[in-house]
Amino acid sequence: MAIVYLLEQGAVVSKEGQRLLVKKNGQLLHTIHSFKLDQLVLFGSISLTPPVVAHLLQNDTDTAFMTIHGRYLGRLQSPEGKNILLREKQFQRFADDSFKLETARSIVKGKLANQRTVLMRLNRNREELKLEEMIYGLKKLMDKTSECSSVEELRGYEGSGTAIYFKGFSQGFLADEIRFPGRVRRPPTDPVNALLSLGYTFLLNVVLAAVQMAGLEPYLGSLHTVDYGRPSLPLDLMEEWRPVIIDSLILSVFNLKTITEKDFTTEKRALDDEVLPQKDASEQDGMFGTGIPVYLTDSGFRKFLTQFERKMGQTVNFHLTGQELSYRNCIREQVRHFVRYVKNEDKEYLPMTIK
Repeated sequence: MAIVYLLEQGAVVSKEGQRLLVKKNGQLLHTIHSFKLDQLVLFGSISLTPPVVAHLLQNDTDTAFMTIHGRYLGRLQSPEGKNILLREKQFQRFADDSFKLETARSIVKGKLANQRTVLMRLNRNREELKLEEMIYGLKKLMDKTSECSSVEELRGYEGSGTAIYFKGFSQGFLADEIRFPGRVRRPPTDPVNALLSLGYTFLLNVVLAAVQMAGLEPYLGSLHTVDYGRPSLPLDLMEEWRPVIIDSLILSVFNLKTITEKDFTTEKRALDDEVLPQKDASEQDGMFGTGIPVYLTDSGFRKFLTQFERKMGQTVNFHLTGQELSYRNCIREQVRHFVRYVKNEDKEYLPMTIK
């Protein structure tokens, strides 16, 4: 099945038989065979005609809406999953503090293990980095998670691990012009942070779609606190995947020069009907890392999207069955494993760790 991303601003998607037609100013840009369509992701100002909306809903085609810069807005989905018994069981299980603690412990340990794997790979390939102390520090934190008596304590170890990890991760870039000063969000002010934020958004969209497809309640998790509008469960379940999918991808695209500093700008892209404020004269173009928000150019955005899909299609050995599956299908299988865990069919949640 296909994942289709639409980025052409001002495009309109209409329906003709079993085909979706993407047009702009009356000119046909793309034809999508709807029977092959698994997910549709729209960026910015793209319109769906009413017959297309009805078709997507009737066929349970997951449809996600993003801003032009890749920030998640929401999704078009058919009526809530009918498996009320699963959601009822999920609420019962998450009302148990010991279940929440064990779930969060597995998630944190899995994330720390995969962060350690990324640093170990860097250390093997480039001995001059001398990352042994950081690798050992992550191992110590993994061991300490077994002693935690609260989710709050686990969050502390997760935060400490991430600080150690990003210190090592920052040394993995080969290009002199690429610097990673540490994690900077809302907004990112350098190319690495810009790709991290965008990549994590793409990853969250994949996990959220899998959670909703499985019939789980996305707003009820364990490691991430429950809050209004926060998809805590997908945020929990994406943690083990961040280092091996997104972080590894970002190291690759910069080190192979698939994406370079030229693919970024301090100019925010505007939609056709959006007027952006003028920049202050003191904001110099091309001066990354000076507190000015950094964005991918149109071509850079398309490059990264292509590389993300390529990464999601990469096959690895799925730990529970030994099958060779794409990362996207591994995520779906992990969510199904989590369903069995919630139903007490699997006695523990086993995160997928990469060697």
